[in-house]
Amino acid sequence: MSRKYKNSHEVPTEELCERLKQLSRAVTKGKDEIDREFTMSIPAELDRDADLVLDEAAKRLRRLEIENNDLRINNGKP
Repeated sequence: MSRKYKNSHEVPTEELCERLKQLSRAVTKGKDEIDREFTMSIPAELDRDADLVLDEAAKRLRRLEIENNDLRINNGKP
């Protein structure tokens, strides 16, 4: 991963998705893997640090849900 991003919203969704997959696999492999993958870096790595990746992914999902609901309302669908 890297420190090439200055803001979380700059991280491409594809990279966030790949990191989410890595984190989900880590959870199934036990404590050592979790300890290795769920770390926080100084300075922060916006495309690696689990807390930042999870937070940005949640923000994007929520934003998409709101946009989807707005489109449904504007198109007259329930």
